[in-house]
Amino acid sequence: MRYRWEIGETPPETLIQELARQAHLDPVLTGVLFRRGFQTAAQMDAFLAPDLTAGHDPFLLDGMQAAVDRIRTALAEGERIRIHGDYDVDGVTAAALMIRTLNRMGGIVDAHIPNRTQDGYGLNAQAVEQAHADGVAVLITVDCGVTAVEEASLARQLGVDLIITDHHKPADELPDATAVMNPRKPGCSYPFKDLSGVGVAYKLALALNPPGLGPALMDLLDLVALGTTADVVPLLGENRMFVKYGICQMGKTKWPGLGALIDRAGLKRESLTATQTVFQLAPRINAAGRMTDAREALQLLTTDDAFEGADLAARLDQQNVQRRAVDEKTLKRALRQIGEIEDMEKRRSLVLCSSDWHPGVIGIVASRLVERFHLPTVLIAFDGEIGKGSARSIEGFDLYEALSECTGYLETFGGHQHAAGLTLSKSQIDPFKDAFEEAARNRLSDEDLTPTLHVDCEVSMSQLTAELLQGLKRMAPFGCDNRRPTFLLRNALVRGNPRRVGADRAHLRFAVAQNGSSTIDAIGFRMGDRADELASGQVDLVFVFEENEFRGIRRPQMRLRDMRPSSD
Repeated sequence: MRYRWEIGETPPETLIQELARQAHLDPVLTGVLFRRGFQTAAQMDAFLAPDLTAGHDPFLLDGMQAAVDRIRTALAEGERIRIHGDYDVDGVTAAALMIRTLNRMGGIVDAHIPNRTQDGYGLNAQAVEQAHADGVAVLITVDCGVTAVEEASLARQLGVDLIITDHHKPADELPDATAVMNPRKPGCSYPFKDLSGVGVAYKLALALNPPGLGPALMDLLDLVALGTTADVVPLLGENRMFVKYGICQMGKTKWPGLGALIDRAGLKRESLTATQTVFQLAPRINAAGRMTDAREALQLLTTDDAFEGADLAARLDQQNVQRRAVDEKTLKRALRQIGEIEDMEKRRSLVLCSSDWHPGVIGIVASRLVERFHLPTVLIAFDGEIGKGSARSIEGFDLYEALSECTGYLETFGGHQHAAGLTLSKSQIDPFKDAFEEAARNRLSDEDLTPTLHVDCEVSMSQLTAELLQGLKRMAPFGCDNRRPTFLLRNALVRGNPRRVGADRAHLRFAVAQNGSSTIDAIGFRMGDRADELASGQVDLVFVFEENEFRGIRRPQMRLRDMRPSSD
């Protein structure tokens, strides 16, 4: 992928130097933080070293007091409580957290995780009716429910007290439930609006266990970190705090299943990162919901039996292997469809469908197509006359808003600006394609179709120091809205013999110097076919500055994002 480089504005050098002195930080790191909105030494310190005790009062969530009162009554009177989750990592970790919280409080609690294929997303009437038939007095949703208006009405008719915890965008009408807790709910005064589903569940756990954080709740932070990183919510504010401390807790987790999964993935507990949870742990947990039944993933996170945990971790690992194979098959068929689109170069969107696709993997494949073609993409898996779709967006295109203009062709839809799900009948696929393409054309210019590479600042080789490297590590955990800092080095001199490396020679490795400096290694993953661009011997590089460890030796490294021959 080639990019349009967008370089951040350069603040006054004297201001950055003074802030660096006050904050005791490397000047380059100080400049990065300043451009990202941390413009005092105190703000920089609060970001780099978040205080776990500085979280917002859970009772600022509208509906929290009513929820706590009802749950405490159920606990005191021995009433049955059921947790209704979701089949993705956020929903499964939120369900596991609530089960562990209520179990340790002596509650009679079980959980229901819907089947992706049979039940679809969210709370449905059948689940409410089953809860009533099973004698459930209190039904608590996690990571879903904020749009379940009809289901809430049914629960009230049946005498089941419904408590909704969610973080998705509410519709115009809220469910009539005992409590609806969602930081995005209109009128809710909770200061931080970007909590994940498991984050909202954790706030409920905190409210049930005053006076706040204690050892019994610290051990739940690994579940919060896992669900939060997997759900691609902004890693700022409370989310950053939860993940930073939760990753540390994950390294010493007391949950046998999670520990077994970490080991199964071949990760080192003492050096876990948010990136590893996203790309190594989350896919294994998601594999259950995508390929079979997410209840296995929930059992993994709630079992206290080491043997069962190891067995479940092995099963999820195998399901993830199967999932990857299905991914590749689906991707190849999607690419074949794209190759048959006559006016592909004029398209502003992609809508693809098939009766042969597994509904559990279309979201993953849609994301991969967005990476390749940089177009809003919808993949739909049909089962008979009804199709279930997953949509993924690009920067600057509000997917939820666009789908709202296509409601006449959809049975259901939901999500947010980056990702969404939908259902539609086969008879509506062509008019939906046209309507979605029109929505994209009305919103996307030619410039929007060239992906933007955000560059934090321009640097010289002399600024790429060990002090900067250590400071950048403090910015972790990295993720949504806290991406790894990206730097621009102009007129870099190519040293040594650039070579293609890797099993398929897909990667590019060379050394870089500038104005007589010592060299730093550069690696460009999936850039092996761009070796000719180094022929002039002088290039402009956009890169992430990081530390590479090989055979126990750690060295600084530039991980390339893009490059161009220097123009001067």
